[in-house]
Amino acid sequence: MAAIAFDAARRKELVREPLKPARSVLRKMLDAFVSYRMRSAASAAKHIRQRRRLRAPSPSMKAR
Repeated sequence: MAAIAFDAARRKELVREPLKPARSVLRKMLDAFVSYRMRSAASAAKHIRQRRRLRAPSPSMKAR
């Protein structure tokens, strides 16, 4: 029974080992994509006017 568990763990490692470089490349690509999207969103947000909070109209607005 222990031999089966050990063999299964060894097989998993044999499968995972060749995939490590691919996972690393994919992680770098994803990080670069997310970083680009965050930078472009932050750049676009700088140009957007801030919203005013809704509040009760001032007395000068009621006079009109």
